[in-house]
Parts: sequence; C-alpha cells; structure tokens
Amino acid sequence: MAPRIVIFDLGEVLATPSALYESFAERIAHESQAVEASYWQHRGDYDRGGSSTAFWTAVLEGIGVPATRQSLEDLTQIDTIAWTTIRPDAFDLLRRLSDVGHRVGVLSNATIEMAGAARRTDWGRFVTDWFFSSELGIAKPDARIYRYVTERIALPASSIMFIDDRQVNVDAALAAGWNAHLWTSPDETMNLLAELGLIDAV
Repeated sequence: MAPRIVIFDLGEVLATPSALYESFAERIAHESQAVEASYWQHRGDYDRGGSSTAFWTAVLEGIGVPATRQSLEDLTQIDTIAWTTIRPDAFDLLRRLSDVGHRVGVLSNATIEMAGAARRTDWGRFVTDWFFSSELGIAKPDARIYRYVTERIALPASSIMFIDDRQVNVDAALAAGWNAHLWTSPDETMNLLAELGLIDAV
C-alpha cells in the first residue's frame, strides 16, 4: 500500500543540534563528555513525562555540580531549543510534503517542554499529527506506542511511512506493520520519498 502519512522522528532526523553538550558544559563550567554521559543516563524518565527539575538535578548531581534554579532553567531552555530547531533541509522537506497535501507526523521520544515548543515553531504548521513520549507516558521502541499511533491516525499500519535514526525503533515499527526506514542523511531521505512518489525529484 502506498504511504498515506509520513511520520518522522525529531531528534537526529529533523533536528541535529551542533555543540549541544558543549553548550551545557559551558553553562555549568564542566567537561562536556561527562555532561553527555550523565544526560543520557537519566533521560528515560524525562522523556516519559518527568519534570525538567528532577532530570537536570539528577544530571548535575551525577557530575558533582550543584543545581540552582537559574541553572536548571537555563539548561532546560538550551535543551528545548536545540531539539526543536530543525535543519533547513528538513524544513524544506516538511513543506514540500505539506504543499502537495500529504499528512505529516512527528513521533518522538521528547520532553513536555519540547512537545509544546515544537508545536509553536514555524515548521509546526506542516505537521498534522503529533506524538510525544512525554505526553503518552510511553517511549519508543515500546510496541504500545506504535499501536497507539496507528489507532489515532485511523489508517492501516501498512500505509504509514516512518523514518527514525535508531534501528531498534525502526525494527519495532516494522513489527507493528509500518513501512519504516532508517535515517542516514537528508539526501537519502529525499530520494526515498521521491521514489515513492510523495515528492517530486529535484
């Protein structure tokens, strides 16, 4: 069945923040590799709807840095903006899909702050269907999130095209009956969607 909706992951597919961990490290005057390790160690609960205060306090405690109200606010803002600012090529792709009338979705393991910020972006107008782990309390690759999305969009699973940068998430989508593709580059994604007839080849 030809895809009737294209669903994208957000982080590392549409948004590719540069120097993110260096930005965190600069704000708290610490080494970026340690910040990155602590960040991902504690990320799961935050992406499932946990609070930014609990998350960043745990991250900072993990590297021996005291948390202050201002540092927690600043780190949350840096994080939110970084993961909801998409690349120009991604903006163009969403626009092209929207312009020809295709449904466009986002399915992302993302925080409550990111879910709100993404909807307020200039590219948010191209997205018809939003799904965030923090709002659902379920994160990829849990099979339940794919079942939920399939039910909500009210389309056959085989009509969904999903693009994600993690193989485990792609495999879970395939198991749910979706068409799923591992993101590797903007050009490769553009070519794939052109081959499927969803956008014109450039």
